Amino acid sequence: MLRLAEMTFNARSDVDFDVLLGTRDLPPMESATLMWNLNRIICDEMKLGFMLMLAGTNFKNYGIYEDIANHIKMPLIDWESSKSAPSESTEPMIFSVAPPAEQLLIDYIQYKGWRDIVYIHDGKNADRTLRSMFSYLHRKLPAYQLFVDNYLAPSDEELFREFLNDFHRRLSTQHQMKSNDSSEEIDDPIPVNVIVDLEGGYRTRAFLRALEESVLVKKEYHYVFSNFDVDETDLAGFHFSLINITCFRIFDKSNKRFQKTRAEFHDVYRGGFSNTDSIPTSAAFAHDAILVAGKALQIAMNDHGKEIFDKSFIRHQLFNRGKKGLYCRPHEDTSETRQFESFEHGAKIAEAIKKVVLTEKDGTLTGRIQFDKITGQRTNFSADVVEIKPGVNSLNSVWERFQWAQGEGFLLGGERHVHEKKKDSSLNKKGILPSKPWKLRFNVVTVLVKPFVMLRRRNPGEPELKGNDRFEGYCIDLLNLLAKNISGFEYDVFISDGNKYGSRQPDGSWDGMIGYLLNETADVAVAPLTITQERERAVDFSKPFMTTGISILIKKPEKQEFNIFSFMEPLGMTIWIFTLSSYFGVSLTIFLVSWFSPYEKRIEFKRGEFTVTNEFTLYNSFWFTLAAFMQQGTDILPRSVDIIDTFRK
Repeated sequence: MLRLAEMTFNARSDVDFDVLLGTRDLPPMESATLMWNLNRIICDEMKLGFMLMLAGTNFKNYGIYEDIANHIKMPLIDWESSKSAPSESTEPMIFSVAPPAEQLLIDYIQYKGWRDIVYIHDGKNADRTLRSMFSYLHRKLPAYQLFVDNYLAPSDEELFREFLNDFHRRLSTQHQMKSNDSSEEIDDPIPVNVIVDLEGGYRTRAFLRALEESVLVKKEYHYVFSNFDVDETDLAGFHFSLINITCFRIFDKSNKRFQKTRAEFHDVYRGGFSNTDSIPTSAAFAHDAILVAGKALQIAMNDHGKEIFDKSFIRHQLFNRGKKGLYCRPHEDTSETRQFESFEHGAKIAEAIKKVVLTEKDGTLTGRIQFDKITGQRTNFSADVVEIKPGVNSLNSVWERFQWAQGEGFLLGGERHVHEKKKDSSLNKKGILPSKPWKLRFNVVTVLVKPFVMLRRRNPGEPELKGNDRFEGYCIDLLNLLAKNISGFEYDVFISDGNKYGSRQPDGSWDGMIGYLLNETADVAVAPLTITQERERAVDFSKPFMTTGISILIKKPEKQEFNIFSFMEPLGMTIWIFTLSSYFGVSLTIFLVSWFSPYEKRIEFKRGEFTVTNEFTLYNSFWFTLAAFMQQGTDILPRSVDIIDTFRK
């Protein structure tokens, strides 16, 4: 787009010079060394010199460009939106081609009569945007009260869908809690107005895709995208949506003048982009930045004489105040006598940029371009507002378009038009829309399960059934009711291959009905399909049309025959062997100790003589050990200290 703008400007016959564009692609840089490396690259380029800088800044590198522009007095034309708060300085050196959207947002909020909004941002430009919005609101309507609820969007675009799902669940929970706390039932749903302010078109388009795939989306939600990076092609998935979406457009890709110039450029530079490539809005701003630069140099030459820049460049070398180059770092200057000096023509070029006024007749792609003399921001611009609303009696969304102009507000009345979105060629490729307008024909996949879907029986002599007439059942009746109550709803039913519901394969793919949905062979599945966590990650489910309750399955125990040794089953055979071995070992130990111990021997007088006896016979030893194991008492007690000490331990 920069080369296209260069060719457009140099083809004009009313200027006495050509614009020579020098580009420098920045290598990938780590965040830790970004500031230093970018500063070094810009300063190295200044040694050869240039008249002004053109760049698309972001929040990471804006500070470097700002310091160089203000200290070296080198004007910067930024094709991205301004990253700094409005300054009171009357000599701005940074001019932003991308216009601020704060006034447009406030005018739209006032037009809708909103008092509460949700502000989703990425934390980079939120503070400046909100301060600018409230500053403009208080100047315009001091008594208007606006309440803002802030949400920080994830830095990783892959997490947008999860973020939106949680956000919608939180809103549903809050609405339910308010309904429960209120003494009266709340019939009307609470509207939720969301302002989405993300940096860059890539993040905005990723957010739109996540919004298209998110769950719990309701028609009370209204999403407004605050930047100008949303195009109608990005909204193709919302042709049949239940959600309200508003976007702002400043670049009309269907402009005939642009299409003609682009075709000429494609004929000259066939190695460049394709003539059918999509052009982001940031590229259109970059295109217009070149035109602003050329117009500013022309104004400077008209104000100060055509010879003002005659001695500035000699053999592609910039001479500043008669000496070679510009040096950000004075220690690298080859001229030892020169002190640190700013660019001698910087202030003159900046003053010329303030006087720039360009329109579409001058080749701009984003309308009228003019800059505020104090802030350097774009002013006196206009934009198109595109609203998408759910259809009332049709699945087609209603699209409304009207214009907004800075300082004038919304241009309604005769310039506002409402129309139904007609069929889109991109959707025709997916097989969603037929050739007839205002019709929807869905491919419906299902499985044969009684009584939900069954093959209709054909009596002898009746003609062969074709199409949807082949099936009957609960799901077929549901589809017939949908077709009866929704205008333009048509469908074709087919059975899943193998009558499979859908399970994930080892390679990550899906078979069955889920597979048909993922590869877009089918548009919807109507069947008794169980909602599982794994399936919900792959496809979206509607609210269940039938719930059969929750069942708990318990395995029925097997019948076992009576066994006299069943008491041994709690312990293993090894444990029983060790237990019996310890039993015999302890009993024999008691017998041997009592046999040799003199304390266990008893002297009794029987039948006229003394006899020596021992109560711990082999039988009594086994009996005493068994009683101790069973924790039962016996009439036999040991007298030996060794045995008593053994059982005590």
